[in-house]
Amino acid sequence: MNVHKTKIEWCSHTWNPVTGCRHGCEYCYAQRIVSRFEPKIDEWPDEAITTAPSADGGPELYVVERPTRLKTKEGGYRRPTPYPKGFAPTLHAYTLTYPEQRKAPSNIFVCSMSDLFGAWVPDEWIERIFDACKRAPQHTYLFLTK
Repeated sequence: MNVHKTKIEWCSHTWNPVTGCRHGCEYCYAQRIVSRFEPKIDEWPDEAITTAPSADGGPELYVVERPTRLKTKEGGYRRPTPYPKGFAPTLHAYTLTYPEQRKAPSNIFVCSMSDLFGAWVPDEWIERIFDACKRAPQHTYLFLTK
């Protein structure tokens, strides 16, 4: 979830403070990637996840306050995951300071693993991300929407 270097030719880094989507596109690369890292049937996320109401009245959304660790049934540590609720829309609140921690100017692709402007995304989430961008004006931010 950090600001990660990327091989995408038109940007230098990606930053995913929100992940997940509800469009259900059959060709979605993000959903395929998430399926590799989401919790498996014998793994459970730790308790750092809360719920939030959806902006469109749909199913609840999720908020993660710190990186998620997956546990075994017995409670032992298994592995970390950036997708504790799979492809369900999730705000990773702990990532909102990441752009300001990166001092070198970068072209940052924001929310490559979601649709930040989907009807279900609360305005508060969008505002928090824009505020994070304003705190790090040395970067150029690239936003994807459908």
